[in-house]
Amino acid sequence: MYCPRVGGTRNGWGTGFPMEGTGGGKDGPGLLCRNVKVSGRRTSLRMEPYIWDSLKEICERERLTLNEICSQIDERRGEANLTASIRVFIVSYYRTAIGSRGFSEDGPSPLLRRALDDAVPLE
Repeated sequence: MYCPRVGGTRNGWGTGFPMEGTGGGKDGPGLLCRNVKVSGRRTSLRMEPYIWDSLKEICERERLTLNEICSQIDERRGEANLTASIRVFIVSYYRTAIGSRGFSEDGPSPLLRRALDDAVPLE
């Protein structure tokens, strides 16, 4: 799907915009398209707003730009799709950060409830 240029800002985040036919609007979050410079070339990435927010938080914590972190992921991904590699990176980053803290041996943990509430809120 074609993803037109998004007006960017110096930090690479731009505003993004929902893509048609991606489930945006009342039915749930759609995909946002943003332009990123990856390993010296400009490309467009379409990901869910929650994924973009997570990636932005990681960039802020690590003091890296969006372009820098996407380029590092790109250099390691091999034949894998870049957006899929970014999603796996985000999961790995947070899994490593959390370690075993917050898990419960006797029922649902606070982490499970929070993740479900954040990712799939009840109406």
